[in-house]
Amino acid sequence: MAKINVLEVSDTKRPKVDTTMSEVYFKRFTFNQLVEHWVMIGSFMLLVITGMPVKFPDAWWSPVIINLVGGFEMRTQIHHAAGITMVLLGVYHVTYHIFVDKESLLERKVWPTLKDAKDFWQTVLFYFGKAEHPKYGRYSWKEKFDYWGAFWGMVMLCVTGLIMMFPFVAMDYIPYAYVHLSTIIHTDEALLATLFIFIVHWWNVHYSPEVFPMSKAWLTGNLSEKQMKHEHPLEYEEIMKQMQKGENTPPKA
Repeated sequence: MAKINVLEVSDTKRPKVDTTMSEVYFKRFTFNQLVEHWVMIGSFMLLVITGMPVKFPDAWWSPVIINLVGGFEMRTQIHHAAGITMVLLGVYHVTYHIFVDKESLLERKVWPTLKDAKDFWQTVLFYFGKAEHPKYGRYSWKEKFDYWGAFWGMVMLCVTGLIMMFPFVAMDYIPYAYVHLSTIIHTDEALLATLFIFIVHWWNVHYSPEVFPMSKAWLTGNLSEKQMKHEHPLEYEEIMKQMQKGENTPPKA
């Protein structure tokens, strides 16, 4: 069998065939997206480690973590550095997809659609044995929820985090009550994001029996043919149709 690589994650570009390999793989993520994800993982983990001791100051493990990272002042510096890194990553992500990746934003398959709502309801029925498992294209409703949830969370944490970093500057423009409210929103949103990532997201990419101990897509950017058929059957069928039509040459730049 041949190794199939989709040159870009773009939703409209066609697949290219490499017949030198013995297995079939599909390019799921570009190297640029992999690096973004790795930076996201690193900054997020640092934020969790250095932020939770402030959220739960009376917990027995709070002073332990603060001492491990070099004291409260160092904890604050690490937290701020990780937060700024995440903000810059978000700005880069948006800038790249608007000005560098020229594909129309309206044509991207990451946008929620009516099919996602139908797939969600069909998933509920599937768990009760009342329907078949829905077939997904490039992105399932769960993946879109992951993406837009992270996007919304980054905006909330960025805005409230800046207010917390510069409270006296913020009070020149907003009442003190809003500064205090920002602290509550920031810490609660951070806790929600942490629980979601460690439970829901990690279940889908690590804990699930179908991929345990993990899907290697976040490391290699590739999905096997078996994974494609199972996780993204509609996209797999679309690529196979393109292959049958002889559309296996790289797209023009």
